[in-house]
Amino acid sequence: MQQCSDNGGDRELGAYWERQFCILAAERGFVFSPLQIDKVGSALAYWKEGADWKHFTLPDVTIWTCPGQHHEIKHKAPTKMGGVGLEAYRFHALLNFAKVTGQAVLYTIHNHALSGGRDSQENLIEHWLTADVIALDSHWDFVSNKGISWINGEKTEGVVIYYWPVSLWQPLGSYWVSKRLRI
Repeated sequence: MQQCSDNGGDRELGAYWERQFCILAAERGFVFSPLQIDKVGSALAYWKEGADWKHFTLPDVTIWTCPGQHHEIKHKAPTKMGGVGLEAYRFHALLNFAKVTGQAVLYTIHNHALSGGRDSQENLIEHWLTADVIALDSHWDFVSNKGISWINGEKTEGVVIYYWPVSLWQPLGSYWVSKRLRI
């Protein structure tokens, strides 16, 4: 399948996997908000610097259950070289949001190489991986300026994409077990 050939289809597929993530969170007793599903524009957080209003595009899902987590969800498989990519502009937005809020912001992928391919709908916690964006900062092992991505609904070429080794990710289930407060 050619990358960025059907914006509507890509959005639909992304929303499906955001919902699947939410199902896993619900099954584990988390309270959450899916922030991007069915939105025309992006969900934003705002603040003011002097006379200027600033904003961040929010990650896809916020888990409110203490200690709180913000997840950027992607349905993808590692590259042939074992890397996981994300557009640099999107990564920096997530990183800045993490630094400003002091909260966990995670890049979470459903690894469809483990579930039977891009079109498989199998949703097992074992297929999900997550990494804190603070830990990913400056640890990419490859940068491409030849990426193709949807930006503001437009197919855009020449997008800078960072690639990290998949070894920087951990199983989502393990992360969730380690972060649950025991009260």
